[in-house]
Amino acid sequence: MLLALLAPIVVAGAQTIAATGAVAVTAQAGTLAPVPLVAPRGFEAALATLLVEIEDANRQAAQLAQQGKDVVAEAERITKESAAVRDSKAALNARVAVVNEEIKGHNERAKAVDGEIAAHNAKPNTFTLPADARAAAAYDTEAHRLEAKRNQENAVEDRIQGEESQIRQEASQVDAKSSQLDAAAEANDTRAADLKTKEQQLRSRSQQLLGQMAQAIQSFASVPSNPAAAMNQGGDAPAPAPQAGNRSAGQDEDTGDSPYRGPRAAALTQYAKQHGTTVDARPGTAYLTPDAVRRLTPAQAATLGSPAIDYEGLVRKPNGHYTALRVQAPAATTAPAPAVFPPGGLVVHRGGEQLSVDEVTTVEEAPVSAGPASGHGSPDPGGAGNRHIRTCKDLKPLGATDLNGGGWVDYLPSDARGRNGGVKSCLEGAPGSKRGQSADRAGNIPGWTDARTRATALGFNQERDIARCHSVPRQAGGTADERNLTPCFQRGANINQATGGTITNSMFTFETRAGNGMKQGYVLYDVRPRYEKTSTIPSKWEMALYAWDATTGARTDFGSTVVDNARYGPSGLVNLGM
Repeated sequence: MLLALLAPIVVAGAQTIAATGAVAVTAQAGTLAPVPLVAPRGFEAALATLLVEIEDANRQAAQLAQQGKDVVAEAERITKESAAVRDSKAALNARVAVVNEEIKGHNERAKAVDGEIAAHNAKPNTFTLPADARAAAAYDTEAHRLEAKRNQENAVEDRIQGEESQIRQEASQVDAKSSQLDAAAEANDTRAADLKTKEQQLRSRSQQLLGQMAQAIQSFASVPSNPAAAMNQGGDAPAPAPQAGNRSAGQDEDTGDSPYRGPRAAALTQYAKQHGTTVDARPGTAYLTPDAVRRLTPAQAATLGSPAIDYEGLVRKPNGHYTALRVQAPAATTAPAPAVFPPGGLVVHRGGEQLSVDEVTTVEEAPVSAGPASGHGSPDPGGAGNRHIRTCKDLKPLGATDLNGGGWVDYLPSDARGRNGGVKSCLEGAPGSKRGQSADRAGNIPGWTDARTRATALGFNQERDIARCHSVPRQAGGTADERNLTPCFQRGANINQATGGTITNSMFTFETRAGNGMKQGYVLYDVRPRYEKTSTIPSKWEMALYAWDATTGARTDFGSTVVDNARYGPSGLVNLGM
């Protein structure tokens, strides 16, 4: 290989640390506005110092993120130019083969001419004129003919030598380019390693700052509020906070433009009904304690970025602690948070009390319309005639490609090794094989050559036992675009295996499930191939779907699976990508 390919640099520092002030989540009676706690002496200075350090960490994170993009871009450039070098070498080798054939033919003809010349020279060449005039003329004619043939072969030899010289010159240029790319790849690998080290250092520093911020917030929140001090700062004394449960999800007092209305309020109402409980629907912020921060892994700390976790509602548990509810739109991504915390690890400061949260649960928005001002929102007819229903049709990203028969696909970028990144797609309409394209003639997709070699080594037939698996199913409009295809076992991975061993969790199984969702409405369909180290063949695919009813917008299905690129063969169960 000319190129030591890079994996994309994932810089945890790109998750910026939220530089928010310490604000309690106590709500005034009759309002939703949070009331600031009164800062104790010295808190502002400590917080200001932390914010300066956080800002510096975020600046470094942004720089590392950009440098990481530069490294990936350089790796992609090297990959592209290396492919061009390989093509040039292949073309040169083809020319060499042609020249070698010409040399072989020339040598055979030259040898034959030499034989004819030797035979000619061996003939009697002394003639008596005019008696032997005819024989002498014939001898001379043959000599001229042989000399012409020899000159012709000499011209062929000169041309071949010129072609050889040209090939050597071009080969020297290609070798020089190869050396340049090797040096560039080595330098880029060094830069990538340096970035990785800096990322780890920044991640450690970020966790320290996260802990310091948590400590500052805890110290701040532990100081009782002083109404007089608040008034001295130009504000009103905070009104008594409502008790937990005063505002529950679905109460009729939420009217007009109340922020509790709409899909998020409906989600909390639905959660309360399903679990037979009361949801305190006042949104707020919970804070990690310093001890909880210390228990996080560096990766978790970098992902969180802040000790503050926003929520939309609280549910009191029998033990007196609380579950915090976070609401997200279908297919949206809420900033991740650990699901379960040790007692006291996550706290809410409300009305002078400290509430302990030991669980965070994410619920999905209910697909409801805004509804009239005087009543609660309720499902409306959806589909093309009503855009109040939010489905994957409304989530089409810029650059996505329309699918034949409806829907779209967003091809995720390949990694620095050129390996397929997978797809995110929206599927709709009746499934059918005529909607998409067969992959049989897709050609040499990424990893295909390695898959054929691997299949042979495992004792399989490379023509019959491996296939090009669609990410977007052909029945849903999936094409033979190489971005939509990855090498796989035909049985076991692409379709189920019933002989020699039984595998029922194939891509076809999950595709059938998606097809059932398409018959009812829309399906958000996500497929991500996963690879082992430097392998170009997926070892598995992570697949997920979320389906909506086209009329009501109600969820009809959601789920995920992992399909292994495996099947049973001569030596038992084997994985094509491992």
